[in-house]
Amino acid sequence: MKSLSISKVMCFALAIFLMILPTQANPQAPGKEESKQFLAFATSSIGGNFYILGGGIGSLVRKAYPNININAEVTGGTHSNLILMGTKKAQLGLATNDEAFYAYNGLNKFKGKKFTNIRGILGGHEAQWQLYTLKRTGIKSLADLKGKKISLGSPGSVGNTIGEMVLNAYGLKMKQDWTPEYLGHGQGPDALKDGRVDGVLILSGAPVSAIIDITSTYGSDVVFLSPDKDKMAALLKEHPYWYETKIPANTYKGQDKDVPTFAHTTVLLAEESVNPDAIYAITKTILENPKEMGAIHPSGKEWTPENATRGITNVIPFHPGAERYLREKGLIK
Repeated sequence: MKSLSISKVMCFALAIFLMILPTQANPQAPGKEESKQFLAFATSSIGGNFYILGGGIGSLVRKAYPNININAEVTGGTHSNLILMGTKKAQLGLATNDEAFYAYNGLNKFKGKKFTNIRGILGGHEAQWQLYTLKRTGIKSLADLKGKKISLGSPGSVGNTIGEMVLNAYGLKMKQDWTPEYLGHGQGPDALKDGRVDGVLILSGAPVSAIIDITSTYGSDVVFLSPDKDKMAALLKEHPYWYETKIPANTYKGQDKDVPTFAHTTVLLAEESVNPDAIYAITKTILENPKEMGAIHPSGKEWTPENATRGITNVIPFHPGAERYLREKGLIK
């Protein structure tokens, strides 16, 4: 019920944002006069971060370039979005960069479905590996998870796969050396408190409300587990779409030191046939309106020039329209 209320609030906030967003004086996409373009933007379920972000970006671009009409489409999220773009049923979409890599190269869930028509526009907010436990479990490292029960998030979430990959690096096989539990992020803290699980994994931008809740009560008794340096290096070499990052000290109550970790990135993608001028306009609008991006959703604050190539470089090719803008601004060489 709590998560539903948050979704309603975010949707209401989006509606208000769309009404008050000022019109910008730049009526046509760069390069030449264009007839009206209609672009389907694959996002997520209603109330999801992707849906809110997609709707806000669509409105922001439409205000700046009235000839570009972007419609945020309700979808099943990353996997669905990649299929829709790969089969040319959507022109834009949000996805995680690791899944984009799999789709482009025909790997994992996309085996036999190589979607080489997907192109990168911008890198955005990151989702960090955040695995936590309590001191009373005696768990001090990922190696200590042998024989334990670990929540990997809701069934089908990206944490299911990544959690298994990381523990495989320690020689710990799922369902043999440890037991997966599939609990929503809001359920994880209670299960940990009750002893029904020994650790909880969340892949999301910090801070996460579920971890805020448990640290507000347990403080420094909450223990964050990071891959060891050698394991981290091996994981990043094997998975080039991940990158090293950290949870800064004091992100959560009682967390007085940086937590080394890794992340993947939410990326904005396009189908390769979309007009380069339109993609140039979309790229320009997002990067040159930081205040408006932050007003759409808190994660919008990370859609900045500093993060523009994050999660796309060495993962999938850039769309020519995005590449042109990024080169002009010196963000890629």
